[in-house]
Amino acid sequence: MNKPSKIAVCIILILSITCSVFFFGCNDKEGSSANIAETTDGPTTVHNTISSATQDTPTQPFTWNYSRLKQNSDSLKSEFDNIITKRKFRGTAYVKIGNDFEYIGTNGFSNKDKHTHNSLDTCYRVASITKQFTAVAIMQLKEQGKILLDDTIDKYYPSYKYADKITVKNLLTMTAGLKDYINKDGNVESSSYALSQSELAYNVSADSSAQENKKNIMNWIFSQELNFEPDSKFMYSNSSYYLLGDIIEKVSGISYEEYIVKNLLEPAGMTSSGFDEVENLAVGYQDVYDNEWTLYPGVCYSAAGLISNVPDLLKWLDALCTNTIISEESFTEMTTPYKSKYGYGLFISGDTFFHSGKIDKYNAEVLFSENQGQVFIALSNYSQSDPTNIQNYLIKILSPYYG
Repeated sequence: MNKPSKIAVCIILILSITCSVFFFGCNDKEGSSANIAETTDGPTTVHNTISSATQDTPTQPFTWNYSRLKQNSDSLKSEFDNIITKRKFRGTAYVKIGNDFEYIGTNGFSNKDKHTHNSLDTCYRVASITKQFTAVAIMQLKEQGKILLDDTIDKYYPSYKYADKITVKNLLTMTAGLKDYINKDGNVESSSYALSQSELAYNVSADSSAQENKKNIMNWIFSQELNFEPDSKFMYSNSSYYLLGDIIEKVSGISYEEYIVKNLLEPAGMTSSGFDEVENLAVGYQDVYDNEWTLYPGVCYSAAGLISNVPDLLKWLDALCTNTIISEESFTEMTTPYKSKYGYGLFISGDTFFHSGKIDKYNAEVLFSENQGQVFIALSNYSQSDPTNIQNYLIKILSPYYG
């Protein structure tokens, strides 16, 4: 479930003499495009956007002072640790800047009853980070000539009354106008990002199979009027990526989960990731909202169902950015903004790509540049631990090293 409301942001230049660097967070409280301004999330190299006094003077890009970062690495890590503790971030945080600075911070219990603590290898539900995996699967099938992005989805859903107006690309870019099956029409501004179970207009149950719950959700999606004419604008909707998972199944002939494991996770070496609960999956804590229904079988699916950890997500970024699982052409298409700075499963600002997620008590955020020179990952099993806040504090510490 996507929470790009406080969207992961970039480092931007402010005022003429002083350069400040900020992380904005893709507070993926189930997907919204709000606050994507001209910012990207995380430690990113950006170009000076302030015009020089004379046009003859070339504009120089601002970059990291890598030598100083390396020299002060230990003190920076100590400051980061203090922020993680002071701000009560529970989970695992990772920051990388070039080859000269790498930080790993952990805090909080992964399981209070067993007295185990969050660690680098702890697995979390990564919510809407799942969407980039779904998008890559679609691009693989496109490369194989099995899917055309400009095809309308009546090819897959002939009885759906709006199917001839919506393309596969509209689903990828969230321009289909579909009502969101998790949020109130894509509204993620409130702290309670999801509908409560009592508000649902469809039936899902912890005792029902994934297929039964999935059928009810899809029937509801198809019964709804569109929020707007397809391709006219962007609005975050988990329903778009829910349908994409089903299309992957129809085209590949295997389940969505099996396809992702076989064609993405295994080639990337992501041995700790998948869709089934594992022993080192952190227990979720703190949420006071009635969101547990989002974890019922089949509800998260291709919109938010993945379980992973920091080491595996680093493997994912490496496979994605080195064209191991899709071609360079497909990656470029996927990371080209369509409307409201959204591509295929990723928000985009310059050469920085990011997404956040929230599902039940779990929060996640991943930000990276194509060359992986800047990476930020934060995963949490505490609903009140916001990756965006951690980004903001960490970037303030790093700002003297950028300019």
